[in-house]
Formats: sequence, structure tokens, C-alpha cells
Amino acid sequence: MAGVNQVERDLIRMRQREGIELAKKEGKFKGRLKKYHKNHAGMNYAVKLYKEEDMTVNQICEITNVSRASLYRKLSERNS
Repeated sequence: MAGVNQVERDLIRMRQREGIELAKKEGKFKGRLKKYHKNHAGMNYAVKLYKEEDMTVNQICEITNVSRASLYRKLSERNS
């Protein structure tokens, strides 16, 4: 019984992979969208506050509802 289930599961994965490849070719499958895209108001405001150097990172994160890790990641991306 387990062998039949495994074969069925492999078939499902193969069909799923084919469907994803087809959707990518048509431009419909793009993966997960980023939470903080380049026009995200909260993140842009957080970066602006950080560059003004008037507040701590914790204060900025509380005001903008952006996580510390995300803020630091965005700052390192912009500096690279």
C-alpha cells in the first residue's frame, strides 16, 4: 500500500512541477511577494528616520511597525 501511495505522490509532484513551469513561462507564477517593496511607506520612512540620526532603531521600529532585522537588511542593501 505504501508503494502505491509513493508512486501517486511522485505523479502529483511531477504534474505540479510541470504546471509551475508552464505558469512561469506565461508570467503568472512569480513566487512570494516581498512585504517591504521599494514603495513601502513604512520602510521608506524608517530609513529616512535612521539617516536623520535623531532616534534609536527601537524607536524607529515602534513608530513604523517595521522589524529591526528588516530595517537593518534594507540599510545594508542600500549601502551595498
